[in-house]
Amino acid sequence: MKKKVAAIVVIAAIVIAAIAGYKLTSNTVFQYGDIKVKLPEATVYAEIQQYSAESQYGSYFGEEMWSMEVEDGVTLEESIKSNTIKQIKAVKVLAAHAEDMKVSLSDEEKKEASDQAETFIKSDEGKKIMEDAKADEELIQNMYEENALATKVHQAIIDKVDTEVTDEEACVKTVYKLVFATKKTDTNGQEVELSDEEKAKQKKKAQKAYKALKKGADISFLAKQYDVKDTANESFGPGQSAGGKEFEAAVSKLKKGEFTSVIEDDEGYVIAKLITDYDKEKTKENKSTVLEERQNQAYQDQYEEWTKDLEKDWDDKKSINTKVWDKVKFQYGTVGSSDTTTEATTEASSSEE
Repeated sequence: MKKKVAAIVVIAAIVIAAIAGYKLTSNTVFQYGDIKVKLPEATVYAEIQQYSAESQYGSYFGEEMWSMEVEDGVTLEESIKSNTIKQIKAVKVLAAHAEDMKVSLSDEEKKEASDQAETFIKSDEGKKIMEDAKADEELIQNMYEENALATKVHQAIIDKVDTEVTDEEACVKTVYKLVFATKKTDTNGQEVELSDEEKAKQKKKAQKAYKALKKGADISFLAKQYDVKDTANESFGPGQSAGGKEFEAAVSKLKKGEFTSVIEDDEGYVIAKLITDYDKEKTKENKSTVLEERQNQAYQDQYEEWTKDLEKDWDDKKSINTKVWDKVKFQYGTVGSSDTTTEATTEASSSEE
C-alpha cells in the first residue's frame, strides 16, 4: 500500500511552477491558466503528503510534529502545505505540455495508473483521505493518470540530454586543505562571522603557514601547530568544491604535491595541497553525478520557459485562496499508522510503481 500511496507524490521533487493569480471561487484553492484546482483535489495531495511525512518522521517527532517550527515562524504543517501547492502546480504544468513533447500514455500505462488508483481507493488510508477531501473515485483516477503523464513528460525532457560525459567534465581531484576559519559557533549554537580584528589575525596566521610551506614544512604538522581545521583527502569534481570557482581555478594550476597561496572563500583563509590530480575511480563514479546535474538543468530550463509568463503574476499570498486552503488541517495519526516505515517516501522519488 505504501508504494501505491507514494506513487501519486512521485513528482514532489520536481522543481516548482509559478502560476498566475485569478479571482477564486469559494471552493477553489488556486487557478492558473485555464485550470482551477479545487479543495477536494488539493486536500488529497495534502493528506498524502501528511501520510508520507508521518511515516518518515512520526516516530522521531510524535504528536507535536505539525506544530513545530522548521524555520522562523513557519510550522511543519505550513511548510508541507506550501510544498503541496508547488507539487500540484508542477504536475499540472507538465501534463499540460504533453502534446508539446509528443507524449501520451499507452493503454498499458493507463491501466497501470487505474490499478494504482483502485488500490488507493480500496485502502483504509485512501478511504479516509477521500472522506476528508470529499473526493470521488473519478477524481482519484484522474489524479493518478495525470501524475503518470507528468512523470512521462519529465522523462521525455531529460531523455533529450547528451549522456556522454568526458573524463575532463567529471575529473575528480583530491586536496589536503588548511582552513583558517572566519566564522565560529556562538553560545546559542549559531554560526557567526568573526570580528574584523579576529579575521585579520586568521589571515596573518594563514600567511605565516604559507611561508612555512614554501620553506618545506609539512602541511599536516602546520595544521596542528596553528590549531586550525584541516581536511585531508577532500575530493571534488568540477563545480563541486566548497571553495567555489576561485578555489578550483587555483587548484587547477597545481601539479601533484604543489600547494596554493592563501585563498579567501566562504570557509575562511584556505591553503590547499594537491594530493591527486586525477582519481580514476572517483572520476568514473562522478560521471553519473555530472549527468544527473545536466539532466536537472535541462529540465529546469524547459520548465522555466513554460512558466515564465505565469510566474510574473504569481504571489503566494495573493494567488492562493487562504480562506479555502486554511480548511486543511493536519492532525497527527489521522491518516495512516504512526509506526509505518519510510519505504513509501523513499521509493516515491525513484519509482513509478
